[in-house]
Amino acid sequence: MAESPDAREVTLRNTRPLAPPFHRHIARGKLIGQECRVGDRVVVYEVTATVPEGSVRVTESTVLRFV
Repeated sequence: MAESPDAREVTLRNTRPLAPPFHRHIARGKLIGQECRVGDRVVVYEVTATVPEGSVRVTESTVLRFV
């Protein structure tokens, strides 16, 4: 099986608007070094987009966009 490419950007949508902001830090920690794709859930966030598209590996240099 081919290895997933490194993500340049991952967009995450908050599924619980009243969740505390420190959940961003927790989500980042859980994502670094892992693979994700659109539809995956991390803490109170759902992955809505990745660059490149498809399954990607999140690295320290990946930009995480919280919307």
